[in-house]
Amino acid sequence: MHLTVDLLANPAAHSSHEAFKAILIYLAVNLVWAIGLWQGARKVTGAAPPYWLAYVLALPALVFYLPTMATVLNDIITHQFHFAERFILVFCVMVATQLLGVFYAVAIRDPQNGMAIGLQDGMAVSLWMWLFSLPIGLALLWLNDHMKII
Repeated sequence: MHLTVDLLANPAAHSSHEAFKAILIYLAVNLVWAIGLWQGARKVTGAAPPYWLAYVLALPALVFYLPTMATVLNDIITHQFHFAERFILVFCVMVATQLLGVFYAVAIRDPQNGMAIGLQDGMAVSLWMWLFSLPIGLALLWLNDHMKII
């Protein structure tokens, strides 16, 4: 995730190959992330969107949650988490959860009547994706520790 932050902060310092590598990592991780969205939408609404739609809808959650959660989890694992230093990051996760809740409330449709699932169910799906980011973040930190992929 350091590469992602550095690409956003200083894009001129990196080659297009490094940017392409980061994009490929996100697209590969989104395969698993889409399964989480599919499962969360199925639990909340009783029916799941098609996998291709879940893949597209999971991309914003991946971009909002994964870098921040990986940073916070890494700090917790290494015993370097200080809330005063990570307050803005934790606040960003809260704002992202709210934004994604509204996004999912409108973007996910109930297959029985074709209506949007609504704000309460959208928030539930957003929070489900936030909880899903915890084991995925830990798995990516473990992979990075052993294979240096990120």
